[in-house]
Amino acid sequence: MRKIYSVLILAVAWIVAVQTFAEAAATSAPDVEVDAKVKASVAEQIDPAKELVSQVLDRYMGKTEISTLSLMTCPYQIKNKKLSCASDIRKKKVKSLTKNYGENLRDSKGLLLIVEPIAEFGIGILQYDYTNSGQDTDQWLYLPELDQVKRMSSSADAPKKGSLFGSEFALEDVEREKVADYEYRILKTTKIGGRDVTVVEQHPDDERAKKTNYLKRVKWIDSERLIVLKENFYSLSGELMKVSYVSNVEEIDGIWTARQRTMRNLKSQRISMLHYDDVNYNIEIDDEYLTRRVLSDAVYRNRFLNDIDESVQKNSEAKLGMNP
Repeated sequence: MRKIYSVLILAVAWIVAVQTFAEAAATSAPDVEVDAKVKASVAEQIDPAKELVSQVLDRYMGKTEISTLSLMTCPYQIKNKKLSCASDIRKKKVKSLTKNYGENLRDSKGLLLIVEPIAEFGIGILQYDYTNSGQDTDQWLYLPELDQVKRMSSSADAPKKGSLFGSEFALEDVEREKVADYEYRILKTTKIGGRDVTVVEQHPDDERAKKTNYLKRVKWIDSERLIVLKENFYSLSGELMKVSYVSNVEEIDGIWTARQRTMRNLKSQRISMLHYDDVNYNIEIDDEYLTRRVLSDAVYRNRFLNDIDESVQKNSEAKLGMNP
């Protein structure tokens, strides 16, 4: 009888133990799931490729930038492994202004105006980038001969078309990149011109893929100065389409600045070079000059150009006064 009683006690204890274990397993399952989500979130936050690109895009570039640019474009040829223009170079002088806003100064308003040749004077592009809000970039093009401001945009099923003043720089190329629109991975580390670089490949997410002309892009990032020294652009068919690279990198007002940007189009066999003749940071720019009125109102535009030239002149004189 005692044996039977002992066996019953053991059976009951076993059943209680099994139930307790089952209950513990059932209640701990959500904790395991939560931990997995937390780990995934942390892993995303410290993704080294995305973090590096974020550092590049978030690096300080001043509250404003005022520059005079020389834009040169020509068909090219390669002889004896040397690249040269195959015909006359088309040249334009462009006035460029950018004002940065918001967290990390990642939102911006920018203006590009052709000031030479005189036949193209007044052609301009106004651009608003909304990195923090996640909105698509707004771009407006003004053609004086048509006296019309045209909004440039991508549709739900087609990417934005058009180039920067007939050059090999696409309108998409001058938009500010949003880290959240892409997936990144590090391919390798290497050197360019003696500089340590990290090579990062980026692919657009499903939403961005509808609005881009590129299947992917590959960046060579200067790991110290956080500048993209070279970038490959691949067409939607997967072919290498364009190669961009920068040169003449120097420090201006404490900001690493590439004084020359080149875009070589392998499909059109044309090349464009954007040279920064003059770069000025943190000169005050009135918001009223970064509106569509400055595109379409010639009198207003000329007053704006005079005001900007005076501000740049005063800034240069102040620098000379501090450093005789």
